[in-house]
Amino acid sequence: MKYEVDPRIGQAQRVYITFDVLRDGRPASVQVEQSSGVPSLDQSAVRAIQRIDTFGPLPPDYSGNKVSVEFWFDYKR
Repeated sequence: MKYEVDPRIGQAQRVYITFDVLRDGRPASVQVEQSSGVPSLDQSAVRAIQRIDTFGPLPPDYSGNKVSVEFWFDYKR
């Protein structure tokens, strides 16, 4: 499989993503918290999280319904 590299990527870029892990482990509410400045990279990061089926269920003794996560992706050419 061949992928095109966005020509706007000249140097390392970082995108911050926030999302929730629901009680059953599914990711939800995935969004870009801080853009890399390159929309295609931002969307790739969002899709990477959305494609995860489950992180595994939250522990039974955890009292909340979700865990909020901030994660970043570094892209290097």
